[in-house]
Amino acid sequence: MALARNRAIDHQFLSFINREQLFSQTDCILLTVSGGLDSVVMAELFRTAGFRYGIAHVNFQLRGAESDEDEAFVRALAEQHGVRFHTTRLPAKQQAEEQGISTQMAARHLRYAWFEQLAEENGYASIATAHHQDDVLETILINLVRGTGLTGLRGIPIRQGRIIRPLWFADRETIGDYARETELVWREDSSNASDKYRRNRLRHQVIPILKEMNPSLLQTLQTTVARLQSADQLLEEEMRRSWEEIAENRPEGVFLSIQQLLNQREWAFRLSEWLKPYGFQYVQIDPLAEAVRGDGFGQKFQSATHQVLRDRDYLVVSELQSVANQEIILNEMPTGEVSVSDHFFLRFEIIESLNGFQIPPNPDVACLDADRISWPLTIRRWQTGDRFQPLGLKGKQSVGNFLTNQKVSLTDRRSAWVVVAGEAIAWLIGYRPDDRFRVTGQTRKILKIERRIVGQ
Repeated sequence: MALARNRAIDHQFLSFINREQLFSQTDCILLTVSGGLDSVVMAELFRTAGFRYGIAHVNFQLRGAESDEDEAFVRALAEQHGVRFHTTRLPAKQQAEEQGISTQMAARHLRYAWFEQLAEENGYASIATAHHQDDVLETILINLVRGTGLTGLRGIPIRQGRIIRPLWFADRETIGDYARETELVWREDSSNASDKYRRNRLRHQVIPILKEMNPSLLQTLQTTVARLQSADQLLEEEMRRSWEEIAENRPEGVFLSIQQLLNQREWAFRLSEWLKPYGFQYVQIDPLAEAVRGDGFGQKFQSATHQVLRDRDYLVVSELQSVANQEIILNEMPTGEVSVSDHFFLRFEIIESLNGFQIPPNPDVACLDADRISWPLTIRRWQTGDRFQPLGLKGKQSVGNFLTNQKVSLTDRRSAWVVVAGEAIAWLIGYRPDDRFRVTGQTRKILKIERRIVGQ
C-alpha cells in the first residue's frame, strides 16, 4: 500500500508542473542540488520524467572535508544522470563578516546570484530548488515568530522570478519514503541534527507537536496558503486602488491628502503598507499616525532612503537628497557588468552580425539600434515628469502612467530605473524600450542591454 502511494509521487510531480505551468517539455532547467535527500529526489524525478536539465552545486567550505565530499557526491550524481554539472566555491563566511550578516543569509545571497548567472550564461529557462511543504511550514513559523504580514504567512512561493519549486506539493515524509523505496543514495548534512539554528529547533521541537495536534497539518497548509495568497492579491489591488485615489505626484515628491487619508478605513495600516517600499518599518507608523491625528505640522520621519514631512494638509514623501540624485554615467561602452543597485546588474553587448539574430522576448533584455544611441548613457531612477514612447506605440506617455497601466505593484514601480541616451529615455529597465530606438530593417548593429537580477 505504501509502495503504491509513494510511487504516485511521479504522477503528482508531473501534474503539479502542468497545473502550475512551471516550464515546458522543451525547456532546460537548472537543478540546484546540495546532495541531500530533497534535491536528490528532485533530480531523480526529473530524470525519470525525461526532462532536460543540468545540475549545479555550491561548496561553501563551511564543514571542511564533509563539504568537499558533498561536492564529489553531486558531481558523481550528475555523471550518472548524464547531464551537465556546474560547481563553484563561494566565501559565505567571509562575506558575512564583511557585511555584518549571518552566514546563512550571506550563503543564500551568494548562491542565488551564482545560479542566476549560470542560467543566463547557459540558457537555462528556470532554476529549480527542492523546497517542499515542510519547508513552507517552517518558513511561515519563522516569519510568525519574527513578526510578519499576509505575505510572510504565505511562506515560500511556488514561483519567484526565475526560481521554481517543483516539489512544493510534497512533504518530507513522502519524499523520504520515495527515496528509500527507489533505493536512492543521498548525503546527510550533520548541521541538520543540531538545534543551534532556529529552523532546526522548530523542525525538531515545535512541528512534531503541531502534527500531533493535527495529523493532516501539511495537507490543510496547502489550502491555507492558497487562501492567504488570494487574500494578499486582493489586498494588493485594494492598496493600489486607494493609493492612486489619494496620491499626487509633484516635483517635490508624493503628496498624500491628510483629509482623504483619514477618510480611508484602517488608514494607519494602509499608510504602513504604502510606506514599506520607501524603507519605513511598521514600528515607525505609530508616531507618524499620531502626527497625522494631531497637530504635528512640520514633523519629519526618515527611513534610510526617504523622508515623510507632515505638512498642514498633506504628508509629503520624498527621497533623501543622496538617493534622489543617485545616477550612473557611462561615457563609453562598458567592458563588464555594471552594478546598478543591490538588486541588479546590467550587461552591455554590441551585436554586429545580424544574420539569424532574434530579439529575445524577455523584458529583462533591450535590443536598441546602436547608431541611434548617443553617449554618454545615464542610468537612474525614473522621476516624476519622465516621458517616453513605449515600443510599439506612436505617442509618448509618462512613465508613471505606463507603469500604472501595466498594473505594476507599488513596490516595483517605485524602484524602477531608466537608461537615458542624451535627453531621451531609451529603456524603462525590465519593462519596455523606447520606440525611437527600435531595431528596424535599416539597423546595422544592435546595442543589447541585459538586466541580471541578484538573488530572488
